[in-house]
Parts: sequence; C-alpha cells; structure tokens
Amino acid sequence: MTATAVGKRVLDTGWLAARSTEVALTGVQLTTSSPPAADPDPAAPWMHAAVPGTVLGTLLKNKLIPDPFYGLNNQAIIDIADAGRAYCTFWFFITFQCAPSGNQHVTLNFRGINYSAEMYLNGHKEVLPKGMFRRHTINITDVLHPDGNNLLAVLVHPPDHPGRIPPEGGQGGDHEIGKDVATQYVEGWDWMCPIR
Repeated sequence: MTATAVGKRVLDTGWLAARSTEVALTGVQLTTSSPPAADPDPAAPWMHAAVPGTVLGTLLKNKLIPDPFYGLNNQAIIDIADAGRAYCTFWFFITFQCAPSGNQHVTLNFRGINYSAEMYLNGHKEVLPKGMFRRHTINITDVLHPDGNNLLAVLVHPPDHPGRIPPEGGQGGDHEIGKDVATQYVEGWDWMCPIR
C-alpha cells in the first residue's frame, strides 16, 4: 500500500485466512462489525496466513497438508477437481493503520491475485477483474477510516474451470483451465509435476 508519494507500507505480515465455507459472515460484516480475532483460536476457522503466498502455502504453514515437495506427499493433498471450487475459496483478512491527511492520495496495490477476488475495506466492496496473477491498484483514499484503524478482507476464488489433473500428470491435465485467463501448465506439463 502506498501511503504517500514517497512512502509505502507493505502489508505482508499479520494476515489471517479461512476457508470461505467455514465463515458465515459477509465481507461487509468482517470489515465493519465482526472482524476475526487477531490471534485465532485453534478451534476457529481462522489461521495465520502466508502473504505473499498461496492458499496451499497457508495450509502448509499451518501444517494442515503434508509438504508437497517431499516424496509423494503431493498426491495426498485433495485436488480442486475432487474438492470443488468452494473448498479452495479463501478469505484473507488484515487490520492496518493508515489515515490520510490533507490532500494525500492512498492506493492499495495487489501484486498478483490468482484467480479472482472481492475486496472489502471498511465495509466497501470492489470486485477485481479475473486473471492469473493479476495486479490491481485501487484508490482507497475515501474509504479509509479517519481514525486510521482499517479492516481489509479479500475473498480469493480459484479459476472458474480448474480442470482435472490425470493421475500420471503431464501435458496440461484435461485442458479445462484453458477456458480461463490462465496457463495450462499449472495442471502439469512434461517439464513439471502438477501441484494440487
């Protein structure tokens, strides 16, 4: 996030994440009246998130999946084709301090959302365009709280057509992901193994 013309605050620590199917609140509720606790209860759906990172990275950080880069562990992780898109849709949440003064201009810069997202800041919603690792810059000057206490929630969705990885991997899976603004090699190719 750019706080001034010469200053910048990087929001790369303090994020929480939760599977969307386990959160009954809306983005407006999360960013106004019902934010998650900063230190989540282990029984709660919220966990500390790996940002920058991926949903898989967050699950790995919290020891909810085996390390996919060790042995055949990748095959033990449920694939989106079997779990469904909702299972792989996650909320990311953070609180941050920023209060513009005078004619200061503040933007929020996302440096690579994959695949689509809804952003909620202090109860205001913005739907971000779809695409693989898209960058977005949003003017948030008029949405920031005057007291500087801000609540940001981002609902991240996987591709609309994630496809299926065949057991042997290779050559772009079933090619369904090609229907989206994404590359087929994310489902494996002859030079890389598919990652769940």
